[in-house]
Amino acid sequence: MTHALEDIRVVDLSGSIATAYCGKLFADYGAEVINLESANGFPTRLLEPLMPDGSSAMHAYLSTNKLSVDRTELSDRQIEKLVRNADLVLDDGSSEVPQAPLNMSVSWYGAGGPYSDFKGTDALCFALNGMLRLIGRVDGPPIIPTGYQAQISGGINAFIGSLGYILGRENGQITEPISLETSIYESMLAFTDVGAIAAYNTGIEAPRMGINRYPPTYPLGIFPCKNGWIGLTVLTPGQWHTFCDLLDMPDFSDVPLFQTSVGRLQAIDAIEPIVQERLLGFDAEELFYKGQENRIPLARVPTLEELFSVDQFVERKAFSNASVNGTNLKVPSVPFRLYTTPPNFGGRVAQLGEHTEEVL
Repeated sequence: MTHALEDIRVVDLSGSIATAYCGKLFADYGAEVINLESANGFPTRLLEPLMPDGSSAMHAYLSTNKLSVDRTELSDRQIEKLVRNADLVLDDGSSEVPQAPLNMSVSWYGAGGPYSDFKGTDALCFALNGMLRLIGRVDGPPIIPTGYQAQISGGINAFIGSLGYILGRENGQITEPISLETSIYESMLAFTDVGAIAAYNTGIEAPRMGINRYPPTYPLGIFPCKNGWIGLTVLTPGQWHTFCDLLDMPDFSDVPLFQTSVGRLQAIDAIEPIVQERLLGFDAEELFYKGQENRIPLARVPTLEELFSVDQFVERKAFSNASVNGTNLKVPSVPFRLYTTPPNFGGRVAQLGEHTEEVL
């Protein structure tokens, strides 16, 4: 079977997390993705966590099946030719790049607007889009999420937009060179679109209500069980009735106030101690399957030690091997699947400049 994107060539000029993730999605589906790196390599090669040999595990996750070219070995003319012959060129908006059939610039805030000169971080994007103020204890500072969620979100959006234009060019609908840009911050707004609209329409600012309390839905969060942890999302009246039956809470099932998630949120101090007590009588995996049988959206939340042995993760090939200097590292697989033209599951990570001669 062939890969869906195997005839597409992508050149990444900046190697940010966002452009690298965009390129990763192309590479996972068979596109030729070329990392045009400096003599010191892309910044992702320095990101923690590091493997025993000093290689970046994050770079490995982002770079399976890509080609690495040392740009210092190329002349300006060769770089322009490489860009001109690519279907897509990725950059981070920090400098001008040669025109390609399709240029996609992925920057923190875009080229214009009131935030365009701001310093960009994942945490700052969380703060500016309103999510950060709702996470944490009522009487303390907000909890800042770790990791690179904002940049990954920007990479996903860049992939979607780029692929649409590439398909348009292949179908003859687009004939002229095009330059696009993706704002990582604006990509993050997708996580708070309902809250932003509600605040605009009502003028009401949602308060921070504490750990595992996210208006307007309750119960919503991750709770401890007798063994393990369970993720709860109980929204509709039917789900609430079934949830109460499952946890042996008959006195709560038909209370009029509790038939809506907002009503349950208002009575959280009465409901939550009982929910927490009942959950401690269950094994998380057992409760997960009971929830599945009764159409309640529960999710088993594995520990890091359990992560690679969860049955549905194993069945769905949720993790693959990235090969770095002969060592295999478990990394998340591509997050969406095509079956007639399946993706690569894992792959090898190139040494810096390994494919320079091949590409030339």
